[in-house]
Amino acid sequence: MGIAMVALTHNKSGLWTARKVIPADVRSAYGKREEKKTWPAALSQGQAKAEFTAWLTAIEDRIAMLRAVADQTPVTLSQKQTRALAGEWYKAKKTQHEDNPGRAVDWWFSREELEPDDPEEREAGRIRPTGWLIEERGAFLHGKRLRLTLSSSDALLQEMGDLWLSLCDLMERRAQGDYAPDPVAETLPALEAAPAKTAVAVSITQLFEGYASTGTANPHTVGKWRRAVAKFVAHVGHDDATKVTRADASGWFTALVAGGLSVRTVAMTYRAALSRVFKVAYDRGQLSDNPFARQEVIGPKATQTQRKGISDAEAKTILAAALLEQPKGLSPTHALARRWVPWVCAYTGARVNEITQLRAMDIREEGGVWVIHITPEAGSVKTGKARKVPLHSHLIEQGFHKLGKAGDATPLFYDPTGIRKGSESHPLHKQIGGKLAKWVRELGVTEVQSPNHGWRHRFKTQGRQVKMDAAALDAIQGHAPKTQGEAYGEWAMETLRAEVEKLGRYVP
Repeated sequence: MGIAMVALTHNKSGLWTARKVIPADVRSAYGKREEKKTWPAALSQGQAKAEFTAWLTAIEDRIAMLRAVADQTPVTLSQKQTRALAGEWYKAKKTQHEDNPGRAVDWWFSREELEPDDPEEREAGRIRPTGWLIEERGAFLHGKRLRLTLSSSDALLQEMGDLWLSLCDLMERRAQGDYAPDPVAETLPALEAAPAKTAVAVSITQLFEGYASTGTANPHTVGKWRRAVAKFVAHVGHDDATKVTRADASGWFTALVAGGLSVRTVAMTYRAALSRVFKVAYDRGQLSDNPFARQEVIGPKATQTQRKGISDAEAKTILAAALLEQPKGLSPTHALARRWVPWVCAYTGARVNEITQLRAMDIREEGGVWVIHITPEAGSVKTGKARKVPLHSHLIEQGFHKLGKAGDATPLFYDPTGIRKGSESHPLHKQIGGKLAKWVRELGVTEVQSPNHGWRHRFKTQGRQVKMDAAALDAIQGHAPKTQGEAYGEWAMETLRAEVEKLGRYVP
């Protein structure tokens, strides 16, 4: 079965818009061929994505529920069971309107809408099956995850209609100030629960490993998520996904925040890991419920006590230290990393680990422009997309381009043949990045939040100050385009080089 991708786009009016085609296998039960939605043009890309994700998640959850229901054998209800089931719906509607019944005349018109024109049908207590009541029945059964036989479904509709007429009478009285006891509620039979099926244990750990084996997430993410899954299993005290409740999920989030983690960290790592695993298992029919769906992480708003960007003074300190002769005890590749990585980050705004993974072949001249090729083939790129970044003339004058060698896949800043080995979750180029951060701290640079990531924030700040083109600035750093239109086309390296040259030169 092909998968139709759903995209968030701008329409001609500037509104954010999305369209989701309902799969053919559930289209009839869903009641629509597609869902469409628009959001105000004033929303930022992040706000629009959040709205879009919530909208799409609700649709996909309903599709998954319909598929689960479709796989069930239709149930035939007895007369008592039908009345009891309709009674649950009646009680929910009564609770909804009890405190604010509105106008009596509206309830009178609602009752008239359901009463049939044929006197005999009216006398027999039949109701007119209007569209809204049919939709109510469908939504109610979907919520119950029940699939009824045609006869039981028709009988339920009649019972719901009969109880709606009673509700109209009751709400008319409520609207007129009469809050006497409801004579109907006491007559409704209790809904007898069906015998519970014995759930077959489903290992949370195995579900995760099954997901990890698909290659959907990169190794670094898999490593972080594997630890998150292990922590959750330890928290609930078992490894059975069928026993996990929504209370377990929310309680875990609360415990993590209380333990000192930020709301963002819990949401972006711990919730992301478990909600993804449970959603995939639920969509595949391995679980009957996803307790992590639409769970919110609640906690105090994070406070920022340190700067995110490297200051002018800190930049001079780091770049000056990079030019000095490094200790003899350092490996040649480690010394080379200290010499060049800070300078390259200063002039490109790249992530430190994007530079520490560079190979000799990733420094090249294209069309008269020296560039670095940042590619997932060399290690990991957060977006998963390769990009080329022009080298500033000051880097070329210092000789950085001389490290390039066509066709040579040898890493520049770590030795893959050395004694130290990396792992999928903590490869050697990331280990070098960590060592560089420690070295920068030892230089006295302690007030910036992250000495490595601080270069990216500084590059953005400097770029704005020298009036670099905003879209070019994003392209150089590998940030997503602000609009769908900006995602079209390619950037000429000569154009990006002109933007990079606006930075001027660092004089440590």
